Amino acid sequence: MTDSTAVSGARSASSTGGAAQPIIEPEILRLRTQLVSSGHTKDLLAQTDAMTLHIHCYGPKGGENGLHAHVDEDHVFVVLQGEAQFTGLDGELPVLKKNQALMLPRGSFYSFSNEGTEPLVMIRFGAMDKKAAGGRLDPDGKPIPGRSKQHGVKPPVFIEGKFFE
Repeated sequence: MTDSTAVSGARSASSTGGAAQPIIEPEILRLRTQLVSSGHTKDLLAQTDAMTLHIHCYGPKGGENGLHAHVDEDHVFVVLQGEAQFTGLDGELPVLKKNQALMLPRGSFYSFSNEGTEPLVMIRFGAMDKKAAGGRLDPDGKPIPGRSKQHGVKPPVFIEGKFFE
């Protein structure tokens, strides 16, 4: 549902007389995802050894699974469409609206939902040392195995012909 376009292919530094190491080229990304009337989509837009960038779409009355923390990963969520209601250990945070972002340093407990009537589209930037375990904890400090399917996670129902772009 998303696409990204590389600006140019990798070249070798040996063509300039240096050691034979690849030259890393910039990449242009297209922020596009099909809208959903319920459920959730998650598409990887970019990835390096230290970060990931995903675009998510949540149908109305949908959201992230229960309150949790990523022990080795910092996150930034940016609302592109709709509104996101984040919750922390002390309760609800102010509603995030279009073009607002939330920084979640590793270890921050959060969950969120789309309480609105339109699809919620966000990008999620995550940064961590790829050698780290990357685990998640519940508020009692217990590990959450894998990608939990708790709290009524539903498969996506796509809205025919409707995209965020």
